[in-house]
Amino acid sequence: MHRVVRMSAVVLALACAPAVSGLLAIRPVLAQEQEKFTNLKVFPKDISPQELRSTMSTFTRALGVRCNFCHALPEGRPIKHDDWASDDKPEKLKARAMMEMTRDLNDKYLAALEHRSDPPVRIQCFTCHRGVKEPRTLQDVMKQAYTQGGLDTTRARYARLRDRYYGRAAYDFGDVPLADVAASLADSGRVKDGVGLLAFNVEMNPQSAFAQRQYAAGSVVLAYTEQGGDSGAAVYQRVKAQFGQPRETEGLLDGIGHRLLKGDKTEAAIAAFKLNTTEHPTSGDAFESLGEVYLKRGDKKLAIESYLKAVELDSTNSNAVQQLETLKVSKKKIASARQHR
Repeated sequence: MHRVVRMSAVVLALACAPAVSGLLAIRPVLAQEQEKFTNLKVFPKDISPQELRSTMSTFTRALGVRCNFCHALPEGRPIKHDDWASDDKPEKLKARAMMEMTRDLNDKYLAALEHRSDPPVRIQCFTCHRGVKEPRTLQDVMKQAYTQGGLDTTRARYARLRDRYYGRAAYDFGDVPLADVAASLADSGRVKDGVGLLAFNVEMNPQSAFAQRQYAAGSVVLAYTEQGGDSGAAVYQRVKAQFGQPRETEGLLDGIGHRLLKGDKTEAAIAAFKLNTTEHPTSGDAFESLGEVYLKRGDKKLAIESYLKAVELDSTNSNAVQQLETLKVSKKKIASARQHR
């Protein structure tokens, strides 16, 4: 006698590693029975029970979930056959869409490539999800945490995720993600919280020269923003040793100036760019940036002086030359600056 077992084929992209053990527990009863599935929308109608369960197992491992993430399974009572077939949970509908998308990527787009490795690369659920429900970067998760509860919540969320997922593929716990989030906070005017996150980055990655440089630069930006040019220069001198080689120092100071400029801290930006020309008096790029910020302030005279100095130091600085021409500086004067060296 054959028994019909009703079960949804989209026991979806997330379903059944834990549930597989439960299904296997009834194998002795169903061992000689023919299983049929209803409500199959993506899987082939004739898929075998073994293939379906194996696929479901890969879904649960890829997303780190249990069957009830997609299936409307009851709490505290036996599961009925129709529970598997139900489409009551929106996660199942999303999973169907993800399965179809993955199938198209593999069979339509990747398959059309002229040259492929052997065996060919195939997109899988794990490719994006990496063992978590939502395929988000750590940066996005931290930004969500900050929106929900500020800096303390962000640090706590990071610590929990690191404790749970460190050493796995889920998230990048290197020194870049926290620096990225800190930069976005600074860009939105939350400089102090950004620097707090950079300090946390050093705490989490104590051997990282990058994390230390970013924290040092953030501290300088904060001093310029909150206390002005003299304080910014003083903090710079205090942390200068952490910036690295002179070439790196020039780039970091230039970045500090542009970040201040982006935050409409024009006077602080001028102070930072002037400091850069003092620290790197032979750099045409440093004087070009100073000319840019003077021009933004509307001080054409000082902008022209800075651009001429940039051309004097580097005759190939085409952007400085273009700005001088825009400012109606004579070609003779530009040529004289170029030949000065």
